[in-house]
Amino acid sequence: MDAFERVYAALEGKTRDRPPVFPQIGDHAGIISGLTYNVMYEDAERAAQAHLDAQERYGYDIVAIQVEPSWPVAEACGATVTYPPNKYPWITDYLVKSEDDIDKVEVPDFMATRSTRVMIEGTRILAERAPVPTAAFMTGPMTFALQLMPYTDVIKRIIKNPAFVHELVDRATEVIAAYGSALKEAGATIFVICEHDVQMMSPKHVKEFSLDYMPRILSIFDYNIMHMCGAIAPHLEASAQYLRELEGLNTINVGPKIDVATTQKLLEGKVGVAGNIDHIDLLPLRTPEEVERSVHAAIDASGADPRFMVAPGCEITTDTPIDNIAAFVEAAKTHHS
Repeated sequence: MDAFERVYAALEGKTRDRPPVFPQIGDHAGIISGLTYNVMYEDAERAAQAHLDAQERYGYDIVAIQVEPSWPVAEACGATVTYPPNKYPWITDYLVKSEDDIDKVEVPDFMATRSTRVMIEGTRILAERAPVPTAAFMTGPMTFALQLMPYTDVIKRIIKNPAFVHELVDRATEVIAAYGSALKEAGATIFVICEHDVQMMSPKHVKEFSLDYMPRILSIFDYNIMHMCGAIAPHLEASAQYLRELEGLNTINVGPKIDVATTQKLLEGKVGVAGNIDHIDLLPLRTPEEVERSVHAAIDASGADPRFMVAPGCEITTDTPIDNIAAFVEAAKTHHS
């Protein structure tokens, strides 16, 4: 099978030759190509070429221009973002500072802001040139809401003024849907929705402030992966029924704190699992042999589920050794069921 056949088969729960490798490589691709961090958000051609070179080097099955690049989208909406040459970007001034600012949240012209234009143009280049499927990343409804307004302000209002939070999340969802549509038009075929900040919420709030908004997003692409990292076992348990019922959701990507087999049981085979390779300690700090053993153990834990995809718990960091990423990818190819 080629990567297109392998990835789409896994997302559909069909027989494939081996688990696909979903690597979540962002700025690491630029660093190993000798680029500074800021170039990855300023030059679509160079950023895309860095990802093409990284995919050729490692041989993984899915490529993307960035992993969870929501700060450019927040910037397009009106936030201020800093793009330093020597570290990841961050939001330095939020769009929504008080409840009176809610009307500022509206769908922007993504091509009018350089960073989002680079994301869209870079996606188009990858879709045209990559020998594997091109994915598009964006944060989910609650997580993006927390990038439009400071975390503590939103979390407090979940209790004090839930109606405001619902309006903020609703407007955030409209922006996400519009951005996703632009990335699909650029050629991406898989949408990765990063809802990692649900770990900051009570499990009882996940459905109301996140999952209930997902149908608008999941209707855009044929294939959708939801990324939920952190210590979210209680959140998955509380939300499993609703996750199983989300039409269009193919796979959930989980981190090293989440057991693969337990999550598969919760999802009853209706939604696949990707993960749960440790991206914090194992990949950057351990040996290639340890990486290989961990990948093989994850595949074993999946019980030969055709939906399972080998993936890190979150983005592979820029300081991760090349040999460890090579071992991570190769282990999926050498595993014998």
